[in-house]
Amino acid sequence: MSKLVRLAGTARQGKVMIEARIAAQMLFAALAGAALAACDTRKETGPDEAAPQDVPQVATPVVPAVVDPAAARPLESFTGMDADSDGVVSSAEYAKAAQTMFRLTDADRDGSVTVAEMDAAERAVEGSGATQSSVPSSEKTIAMSDSDGDGELTLAEYVGGSNGLFAKMDANADARLDRAEWDAGHALPAGSATPPAR
Repeated sequence: MSKLVRLAGTARQGKVMIEARIAAQMLFAALAGAALAACDTRKETGPDEAAPQDVPQVATPVVPAVVDPAAARPLESFTGMDADSDGVVSSAEYAKAAQTMFRLTDADRDGSVTVAEMDAAERAVEGSGATQSSVPSSEKTIAMSDSDGDGELTLAEYVGGSNGLFAKMDANADARLDRAEWDAGHALPAGSATPPAR
């Protein structure tokens, strides 16, 4: 009988040890939960921003076109956008040029381009006597991409419009514009395409 008493005692001790271990694990889980609840829930990379406004920053800061028109002129040509001189304008080169043109046009640096800013940049870059039969007016250019209807273009709206034009010009859908696609795309009548990367 003494063996049975000892076994029962050992079993009780084992049960007590298991219960103690479970209690310790529950206490640890509760403490870990409390510690996590007290943590800052923001990402370490910064707060999330609204997705429609997210546009990767690939263009370097520039002086507005009304101050330095010569900086914008190359970006209006095929060779100016072909940054690596490989004979094609890639979608990345086109997007970078569009972002640079946005920054050149946003004279007051408030993050949006107005009709007045676009007109001023065009006058500065092309001169007062330039004819623009194939380029829509600034009002039409903005209206074509102004998704929120506020009469101004944000960087996201501007790049979105430029991406739309790139897609229309990219006849073979290879994410690159050769010279023939560029020329055909820039021969489109005013108002038939989304805004050019200007």
